[in-house]
Amino acid sequence: MTVFEGLEAQELTKRYGPKKALEEASFVAEKAGFTVLLGPTGAGKTTTLRLLSGLEPQTKGRIYLDGREVSGLAPKDRDLAMIFDNLALYPNKNGFENLASPLVQRKRPLSEIRQKVYSLAEKLNLTLVLDRLPKTMSGGEKQRLALGRALVREPRFFLLDEPLSSVDAPLRFKLRSELKRLQKQEARSFLMATPDFAEALAVGDKIITLNKGRVTQIATPKDLYARPVDLTTATFVGSPPINLFKGRFEGGALSFLGLRCPCPGPLAKILMASPRDFTVGLRPENAALILPPNEPRPEDIVGAAPLVDIEPLGRTLAVTLKLNGERLTTLASAAVLSRLTLGQEIKFKINEPESVLAFNSAGRNFLA
Repeated sequence: MTVFEGLEAQELTKRYGPKKALEEASFVAEKAGFTVLLGPTGAGKTTTLRLLSGLEPQTKGRIYLDGREVSGLAPKDRDLAMIFDNLALYPNKNGFENLASPLVQRKRPLSEIRQKVYSLAEKLNLTLVLDRLPKTMSGGEKQRLALGRALVREPRFFLLDEPLSSVDAPLRFKLRSELKRLQKQEARSFLMATPDFAEALAVGDKIITLNKGRVTQIATPKDLYARPVDLTTATFVGSPPINLFKGRFEGGALSFLGLRCPCPGPLAKILMASPRDFTVGLRPENAALILPPNEPRPEDIVGAAPLVDIEPLGRTLAVTLKLNGERLTTLASAAVLSRLTLGQEIKFKINEPESVLAFNSAGRNFLA
């Protein structure tokens, strides 16, 4: 019998009186993988990590680590390391002492402690803070120190609760790259919670979406973005947000915004069997402006509408048009800004019509 290597939750449930914080959550996080729990505030991410780590008892369900049930074990006996969003550093210990504390508690030899601490400090760029107290460190240094204190233990699994939430955007980008590098380079096993979809897509091998205490989807980053299971996930993942329109299925084609778009074969079969009104989802990158002197090709799916909003996003623009009472946001190069004027009529085309999504009246993706 093959034993699953990694962390497994079976029907994990947590109730606080009548309130359900987590309901029958089942998933696996593979050994040496980077799994992400993604969801908005209150979705149940922190609750899940606290149950897995043993900091709180579950109301129902089982937890396995490398095939061994750990549901009833104390946190110290689960061989898991948890990194909180509040960092929880020792304020009266310097960087070296904070990094060394897990090894000191386990009464490891001083030579081993020094070797591991200095080696890890070099990897995390912490050598300059080893003799400093946390109050003298920057937010990024504190974040890396908290990460290092968990890494030095070399547990079977790392649980990270929004570990990059307290650092600014440039440092967050750098740290998440470092997290991913460390995880891959040293084959560490990570389960990280975040409300930031961009962070999840950047680091995750697999993403588990949570909403109102329920697991809603388990997918690779690519599949989560391209085929979200429902409208909630589709609107949560992506910036600018996905465009949503009233749609119909007519004559074998999707009809929305007054346009007719070829319908992918699998979706056409579903809609043909039970045609009804539904919601069409179109990512901003799946529409493009057509500005003079460019002209549409005969095969292009083309519309025209007045420009109602322009939002600069650095090297790109989020450009919003209003057509048949509905708003379409698309992306354009910032270089065309001088050629755009609010109120002007602009042509646009639909790119990759096979990527158009369709959701039923309950908000579920027809193809999920």
